[in-house]
Amino acid sequence: MELMAVILILGLMISVTVLNWQRILPRAQLNAAVRELSDVLNSTRSEAIARGAEFRMLYDLDEQRYWVETPFKIGGGLALERVPGEEDPEEGKRMLSHEVMLENGVQITRIALDDENYTDGQIFVRFSALGGSSAHSIELYHEATDSTYTIEVLALTGLIRIHKGVYERPELSEEDFD
Repeated sequence: MELMAVILILGLMISVTVLNWQRILPRAQLNAAVRELSDVLNSTRSEAIARGAEFRMLYDLDEQRYWVETPFKIGGGLALERVPGEEDPEEGKRMLSHEVMLENGVQITRIALDDENYTDGQIFVRFSALGGSSAHSIELYHEATDSTYTIEVLALTGLIRIHKGVYERPELSEEDFD
């Protein structure tokens, strides 16, 4: 009888532990995706400053992935500089890094760049050698927990801010400068 009571108590403890882990794990998956993307953004900014060259972060919203395009050729040396509005003369020859495919139900739902919202296609942002970047924000959504995080990249400094939920920077008014 005592052995049955001990087995019953152990069974209850194990079932409670399993239920708690099932609630914690999905939230941890979203947090890990937010941390990983913010780490890649920070390291891309740092590399651009350290190397004295422009780096690009590319987001593929259709494939739910992102990567960093360096200013270096695959075989070594600097690639030719891109001219805005023209085709890349080094197409397919640039070295890529930090290629990440989002998993576990985490997806990029929206990227806000230059007052435009993108929900599909490929979008790129720049990180300059002076530390600045294209001002943009990335929304990461996790279906299992119905949670959203917004990662905001500031233009002048290239620094990032993480916001729980959907975040849009309020527009400035004249009172902000008084």
